[in-house]
Amino acid sequence: MSARIRVGLAAVALLALACTGPAQQLDPTGILLVAAGEQVQARPPNEQVGQAYSEASMFAEANGDDIGYPWIDPASGELILSAATAKGRQLLEGANITIPHRIRDVAHGVTELRRIQDDVTFLGSRGVAGAEVMFMTLPDHRDNRALIGISEMSRPLLEYLAAHYPVDALAVQVSGVQPGGGTT
Repeated sequence: MSARIRVGLAAVALLALACTGPAQQLDPTGILLVAAGEQVQARPPNEQVGQAYSEASMFAEANGDDIGYPWIDPASGELILSAATAKGRQLLEGANITIPHRIRDVAHGVTELRRIQDDVTFLGSRGVAGAEVMFMTLPDHRDNRALIGISEMSRPLLEYLAAHYPVDALAVQVSGVQPGGGTT
């Protein structure tokens, strides 16, 4: 194979990797690990998309058993809607959305992900090992998961989370931020 063909194939491979976004890294427990500083929600590219995103978020909250988190694809600016059930897909297909969008199938609705976010905030009071390193929970719109921010890796905490919640509903971000607000 000539050098020119090898260089061309390498360029195509690199371009394909660049277009797929960040590679997902799973912890051995199956929990998604999100790199520190990695954005799980993009800013709307304009006011029209921002308004549609806001309306989609409210719609998801109102139909949380059937619809997951909306997301804005930063590469295309497209609104991505999340159907957790067949009913959710029907609701989204029937919605009057006038901007470019698509519907993805997800495993969990907003109601379940919010319940997980709320529940993990009490792990410290339950004496769960490693809970002291948690400092935030928030929606992971990109991956349609509950995102848990921790200041340092805690194997006992991740093992507890994996044993008590669906691992495909969880993402953990190790950020080096202390629970009190400082940095490590």
